[in-house]
Parts: sequence; C-alpha cells; structure tokens
Amino acid sequence: MSNTRPETETHHHEKGVSLLQNFKGIVSTPSDLETYTIERWAPNVVKKAAYVVYPTDAKDISVAILFARSEKLPIAISGGRHNVAGASSTEGLVIDMRKMIAVRVDTDNKVGYIQGGATLEHAIKELFKYGMATVLGHAGSVGVVGLATGGGLGYKMGQHGLACDNIVSATMVLANGEIVIVDDEHHPDLLWGIKGGSSNFGVIVELGMRLHETRPDVHIIQHIYPMEQLQPLMEELTVWSKGQTPLETLFLGFFLSPDDGKPYIAIDGIGDFSAEEGERLWGRFLKFNPIKSKVIQPSYDTYTSGYDGFAALPGNKVQAPMFWTKFDYETVKKSFDKWLVATAKAPTSALYYDFFPLDLMASVPVEATAFAQRTTVRLAMVGIYGFDEAWTLEANQALEDIRACVSSSSTEEARRSIGHLNHSGLSSMDASKKEMDAMGRRAFGPNYPRLQQVKRKYDPDMVFNRWFCVRPADE
Repeated sequence: MSNTRPETETHHHEKGVSLLQNFKGIVSTPSDLETYTIERWAPNVVKKAAYVVYPTDAKDISVAILFARSEKLPIAISGGRHNVAGASSTEGLVIDMRKMIAVRVDTDNKVGYIQGGATLEHAIKELFKYGMATVLGHAGSVGVVGLATGGGLGYKMGQHGLACDNIVSATMVLANGEIVIVDDEHHPDLLWGIKGGSSNFGVIVELGMRLHETRPDVHIIQHIYPMEQLQPLMEELTVWSKGQTPLETLFLGFFLSPDDGKPYIAIDGIGDFSAEEGERLWGRFLKFNPIKSKVIQPSYDTYTSGYDGFAALPGNKVQAPMFWTKFDYETVKKSFDKWLVATAKAPTSALYYDFFPLDLMASVPVEATAFAQRTTVRLAMVGIYGFDEAWTLEANQALEDIRACVSSSSTEEARRSIGHLNHSGLSSMDASKKEMDAMGRRAFGPNYPRLQQVKRKYDPDMVFNRWFCVRPADE
C-alpha cells in the first residue's frame, strides 16, 4: 500500500504545517522528550496527543486552532489539568496554556485580568498584593479559567456569588481563529455563555474578574474524629447550618489515615473572619474531642497551601458530585459503608458533604448566566482515587453506587441531578445527537436552548466539544 498522500491532501497538509511556522511558542510532538507533556491529575484520562503546543499570546492560539482544523485534528484546551472527564486531553492537538499565567490588576475599576494558564495560586498571590480577591476555590493548582467558567464554588461565594458571577470580560479566540473582546458591549451573548458554559465557545486568553477588598487572613479548622462520633457530629452540623452565616464554609468528610489505615471523620472549615470569631462560630465542634485538631489563621495569599495534598494524590481517579436534601444518619452511614469497601482498592478515596453558603448564589435568576444550578440544595462529592487500571470498571461502578446512595433519601430532583458540573467526571464529547441534547438539558436546564443559539453563532462546527457539549441549534 502506498504511503504517499493524495495530491489534494498533501496540499492541505503543507498549508497546515506552514501555519505552524508562525507560532512563536513551543510546538511539541511525542518525539520531543524535553517539551512534550501530557500528564494530568487523573492519569486514566490521558491521551497521547499528536501535538502539544504552548502558546505565548492570542495570535499563537489562533494559529494553533487554524492548524488543527486544517489537519482535521480534534482540539483540547489544557489549563490546570484537573478535569477528571478528560476534557483537557485528546489524540489531536492540545493547546497547553501553562506559559500564559500573567495576572494584572486595574485598581481603579477593581478588575483582575487573569491569563488562561494561571492557577488559583498564581491569581491569589498577585491579587493579594493589592489587597484584593475574587471568588476562587481552595486547591492552588486548579486553573482559574476552568473553575470560573464552569461555575466556580469558593469560600467567598456567600458574599460575592459564584466565580462565574464575577466574570466581567474575556479575550477569546474563536473557532475560526478570530480574536475577540467579550464584555457587556461586545458579544454580550458570548459573555453570558462563558458564565457557566465553560470551554464550549473558544479559548479564553484572558479573563476579567470583578475584585473585592479582602481581609489579610483566613480562618481554617481541621478536626479529625473517630467514627463513633458520626451521629453527634451530624446533629451538631444540622443545628449549626440553620444559623450559617455567609462567611462560613464547612465540610464533613471521610478518609483513610495513611498512618493506621483506619477510616476517620474530618470536619474542615474555611471562614472569612478572625480567630476570635472562628472560636465563637466553630468552637462548638471541639466538644466532640477530636483526636487531632488544627486551628490556624494563615495569610490570605497562602491559604491554598493547606490543600496541596489534594493536588498530589497519586493514581487513577474517577469522581462524581451530587445533591442531597436530607442529611440523615442512616443514609450517610450506608454511603460511608459503600465508600469504605471501595477503599480496599482505592485507598486515597474521599467522600465529602459540602456546606457552602448558598443563599446569594441561589438568589440570582437562573437565566442571568449560563450556569443553571441556582439552588440552596446542598452538595456532596465522592472521589474514587488511587486504583489500578485493572480495577477501572469496578471503580466506576463503586462511584455510581455511592453517588446514588448519598442522595437516595433526598428529593427526586436531587437524585436525578448531575451535581456541580466542575466536579463531574461525565462528558458528552462522544455522545450521539440525542444523548448530547439530553445531557445538555440535565447540565444547563432551561438555559440549554439559548446556549445552542450561542454555539450556532460562534462554533457551528463544534470545534470545542470536550466537556458538557452544547450542540448548535438546528437551522
């Protein structure tokens, strides 16, 4: 069989390669051992890309998109590389944003401009130099753009809404290679779409986010308890949650101790207040005699270091978010029992019940942004972490069993929900038209038809299709 390309294909290939000659950053292929990087937080989602490109500016991104399209290569965008559904991996071309991490601050208008490769750690440290902050998460290695455009939970959300509610502008490269400014006056439909619709419409070069003055420190608690304290802790959390302030975020979780291999309960808290206020609000949890306890008041620009262990978890990973409306001991204990069985093969697994301050987020009309999960229903997340590849099928089954159990005593709406999209291992990238629309409606609710119109306008060929895909509206 001949290995030569047909004349027309050769012409297009040569044209595509010539496009990359205008790329100022690094172009890497599997043979480039020093620059070719495809590692992800979840190794099981990695695909061997034909090209990994590291752009330095918007023009580089445009060149990369046009090259990939000319070569008929699928495109993935890599920011913080934490997506467990594999959205940042492809066998085609990966646009790896790690070289674009600059953060600049407009102090007069209180807007931070954050490049597409910047992590939470990058952004928080730079913004803090100006005494400013925006709504971000907790793990410093997570990418800002992916977190914010997918919704974005964070401990400041009780005061300022979701991360996506704080997006005011973006510089983007569209599927046709065009570089555009997106704000209230320019492409407002696209601005609406990226507030929850994530990577469906193009590559975000730089994200403009509303800034807020921040106190200089953060109150953090980490208490560890034996399992026999579960029921009284749940009862105390229920009482506390009825008076929860917008400044308080707590988590109840389960983990295996690396020291003795036994399961324990963790109460983690992060609050936007002083140590004295922390003692008043959260001192109640010390009466349950934690076997280990940490109460600290770190500087705001260093608080993410307390979550570095999350980023360093080894091995394969699958995870699922869910909603719950009933916090009853029987259901939580059953969920724990299922989780504990899974830890025999996945020892770094975690199960967390989240107590974010949700009222402000839920008060925003659902049609105001693409993000549609405007509800005060509580969140949870289960992660099956650290398993061998041979156990993948069982890991996914365990994940589904635990997810279903957590919300089994809750409302039907909670049971059917995907949960917070940023934490999901689901994707509709390989789905049929019917399946894609069904998943889109589950993810975006009543906003899906409008998102389809935006998709039809800016990406009718579905160049960007690696997440909860939005199918363009029919003609």
